[in-house]
Amino acid sequence: MHSNYYDLGAVRQSVEASNHREVIGGLWDEIGAHQMSFLVSQGMAPSDRLLDVGCGSLRLGSRAIAWLDPHRYYGTDLSPDLIEAGRQRELDDTLRAKAPSEHFSVSDDFAFSFLDHQVDLAIAQSVFTHLPLNHLRRCLHTLSPHMKSGGKFFVTYFDCPSDVDLHQPRAQGATGIVSHDISDPYHYRSSDLAWAIADSPWTLNVIGDWGHPRNQHMAAFIRH
Repeated sequence: MHSNYYDLGAVRQSVEASNHREVIGGLWDEIGAHQMSFLVSQGMAPSDRLLDVGCGSLRLGSRAIAWLDPHRYYGTDLSPDLIEAGRQRELDDTLRAKAPSEHFSVSDDFAFSFLDHQVDLAIAQSVFTHLPLNHLRRCLHTLSPHMKSGGKFFVTYFDCPSDVDLHQPRAQGATGIVSHDISDPYHYRSSDLAWAIADSPWTLNVIGDWGHPRNQHMAAFIRH
């Protein structure tokens, strides 16, 4: 079952109703600031190039563009309407100049050919929580040529511990979110993440709980 984010008409209606923040899940200030703080804690420098996979309306992007040096932020998303809403409503002229339109791409299959340089870091926050596992494997495959050696791709996911039945719905703490094995939102074991990098130029570091308000865990895929 595909995520509701694939209903581009419904997303467009939300954007037209000025709900570009809500349609990507809300918690605009909390999650945006949390991602930014995390990336800095992981060593992101202003000169680094950052790819935001599933950038949406720039919940992270509006902060990262301000913090990074010019032309260091890149974003990709399913929805052109979300990207445009983020650029026009969340960025002023100065920030738009720091992240010009050619630094953004619309893709439903993780195509990263628009990148004009290899990136140092990438992040996909609340992307693969909505997608089957093969999408993660595809993303890692297409991203690998565009990631510097030693670069890190941070991915959030809903965790299903090894002592819990993978095939049963799982309540994600006190968030009210229930994850599933075959429908959105999805949960995974850390061994599933390891499976996704078999025979690939990536290694996996499971970070786990990183304080996400919706109980999403964090993994780092390191390009070797």
